[in-house]
Amino acid sequence: LFKVAQAATRVLMLLRNDSISYKNTYALTLPGFKTEIGDAFGQKGVNGMLSPGLDFAFGMVGDGYINKAARNGWLMQNDSNITTPATTSGTEDLQLKMTLEPFKDFKIDVHGSRTTNRSKSIQFMYDGMPSTRSGSFNMTVLTISTAFAGSGNIGNGYASKPFDKFLEYLPIMKDRIEQKYANTVYPFNAGKYAGQKYNPELGGVDMYSGDVMIPAFLAAYSGKNAFSSPLDIFPTIASIMPNWTIKYSGLTKIDWFANHFKSFNINHAYKSVYSVGSYNTYSSYMEYMDDMGFIADVTTGNPIPSSIYNVSTVSINETFSPLIGVDMTLNSGLTAKMEYKKSRALNLSMTSVALTENYSNDIVIGFGYKLKDIELFGAKKIQSATPKSKSRKNSKNKNSKEETKQTQRRVGGVSHDLNIRCDFSYRMQSALNRNIATATTTATSGSTAYKLAMTADYTFSRLLTLSGYLDWQKNVPLVSASAYPTITADFGFSMKFSLTR
Repeated sequence: LFKVAQAATRVLMLLRNDSISYKNTYALTLPGFKTEIGDAFGQKGVNGMLSPGLDFAFGMVGDGYINKAARNGWLMQNDSNITTPATTSGTEDLQLKMTLEPFKDFKIDVHGSRTTNRSKSIQFMYDGMPSTRSGSFNMTVLTISTAFAGSGNIGNGYASKPFDKFLEYLPIMKDRIEQKYANTVYPFNAGKYAGQKYNPELGGVDMYSGDVMIPAFLAAYSGKNAFSSPLDIFPTIASIMPNWTIKYSGLTKIDWFANHFKSFNINHAYKSVYSVGSYNTYSSYMEYMDDMGFIADVTTGNPIPSSIYNVSTVSINETFSPLIGVDMTLNSGLTAKMEYKKSRALNLSMTSVALTENYSNDIVIGFGYKLKDIELFGAKKIQSATPKSKSRKNSKNKNSKEETKQTQRRVGGVSHDLNIRCDFSYRMQSALNRNIATATTTATSGSTAYKLAMTADYTFSRLLTLSGYLDWQKNVPLVSASAYPTITADFGFSMKFSLTR
């Protein structure tokens, strides 16, 4: 019963700590404000109203304040000298963190985030107050289901299951968006078609627009169903997915490991982030409701369905850093680490209608050792000084703390330690360009890199440190016919003399 209670308590204590951090900032710049500033909270009575208002004084305003100021006659809208638009900017940042410990020495740090940066420019001096929006966005997602799908090779035309799924999702997403416009009418500013029922024959949803490709991209590479996944370009808070870091350090509890290692840690980390680098609004956008409306087709001029946002590129950056890693310290003092890292960067371009994939695989092996108090270059080993005493009786009565101080005094005041470090890494990189319209793929670049780095630091004296290093690198291109293998080697010595110690 005790063991059962112990196990149940461990389950209840699985969550060690968690935190939620939310930050919301807003800034408003409004030129051409013509009323004067008052004394109390900056307020002045104008036509029976407080200007600029208590809501402004206490920072409780939004974009609607510009309309309020215009209605109350506080803005110089008819002044030809006022050409600077009003601007607003805001940031929303949500950070979620949690630490789990399923059992002793096994820790999982889970984290998620969503950050939105937005800005708006409002031409308040013109009728209708035309405005433009811009900003950026990023959020943690979960794309591990396609992380090991492979990118193919030249023999199979760089076949990729996630990319094939993406192409398959495009017409599905297009039809889903078309259904949203089925019973709509063209807005009042749609020219000769204003008020008429939406007609796909005049111009339907573009399959290669961001409204279609971005949801299909997220669904395909996240392993979701095209019929049920969201159609959002900017996923909601509910769509935040976890990333994590895992560490296990309990192997030294086993006798064999305890006899050979002071510490032995196993590490794993996963991170995947969806990003919209930048976006702005269409100048010809005609709003129907919320962010749903029409834009003028560049060829025919007819209104075609579109969201307000013109997004040129989005990306998913996924890293296993490491996928599996081990760092250890042997009883002899030797430290070692071994890591296998894997990363994938997917960049979807609506401008070129292409998907660029960048892959890298890294293997890192490192060793370190510290040789304590050795004789090099004429340096002498340090010796302990024997504490002086007048008599045996006085020696016995010495304070233990003072005796320890005197015993630890060393000739020269420094230990001549030699620190040696050696790291070897292997990296294979490749880049593919996938044309979405033609469903063809070409390899654009790639290389295999080897690197050996060795360093040695020797403490010669309290003021002088000697160092030596060797860096050797070899790069072998994989696909570029114009490039050639290169080898670079650097080595050298240095002396650091300090007068401040």
